[in-house]
Amino acid sequence: MCFLALYIHQHRQGRTGRVDGAVTSLSGNLQENSSYLGNGVRSLFNHYVFLMNAARRNESLEKEVAELKQRLVLLQEMEAENRRMSTALDFKSAVSIKTLAAKVVAQDVSTDFVGIRIDRGSRDGIEVGMGVIHPGGVVGTIYRVSEHFSEVLTLADPASNIDAVVQRSRARGIVSGESKTLNCKLKYMDKLEDVSQDDAIVSTNFGGIFPSGLLIGHVSEVSSTANGILQNITVKTAVDLYRLEEVLVVISPIKSAKTTS
Repeated sequence: MCFLALYIHQHRQGRTGRVDGAVTSLSGNLQENSSYLGNGVRSLFNHYVFLMNAARRNESLEKEVAELKQRLVLLQEMEAENRRMSTALDFKSAVSIKTLAAKVVAQDVSTDFVGIRIDRGSRDGIEVGMGVIHPGGVVGTIYRVSEHFSEVLTLADPASNIDAVVQRSRARGIVSGESKTLNCKLKYMDKLEDVSQDDAIVSTNFGGIFPSGLLIGHVSEVSSTANGILQNITVKTAVDLYRLEEVLVVISPIKSAKTTS
């Protein structure tokens, strides 16, 4: 207290220069260091805030990019579906038989049953035995029908039997599936019949199941059977059964007439 009183008394008389200088120097250093520290803290805080804002903007931009990519994929899928449907409609108008469009909702490609399921059933007029086709060629026949769905036995199933001819030579046989493969066999072909590799195999209108002239596949291999009487003919299907998304069910003219009457 005495020192403080003495300092105040001398300060009023202007005789405290050294003390004031020391105090000013000391406080100036403290203020300068405090200023540097404050500026550093403010700079660090501002940098942190900037990084946080940049991270938020990047996250927001990444979400927008992901959404735009998803929209692009959806648009591309819609465009592809429109192209397929346009092709199917053109094909439908080209064939002279009534057909009903259907979507493939499931596939069962196994050693026991090579089939697909479509979203058309008895309520749509689908019946067992009707033919199923695609712009690429023959698919198979209706095997089982429920109210809303139907099972299709494809031509690659061993239980399938489709009447066919060799387009070039008009030799006639039966196309059946081959076990454990997606190839087919052209059965009951006499060794004297003219069949060569790459020959086109097409459908007939026998039984009113398929229009005549639809592509079934191409001959991939020809050889003689063990007995030497018949030919062993392998046919590669024209339709890729793994990639089917839409098909057309052939409505027989006779069945159409019955429905109309």
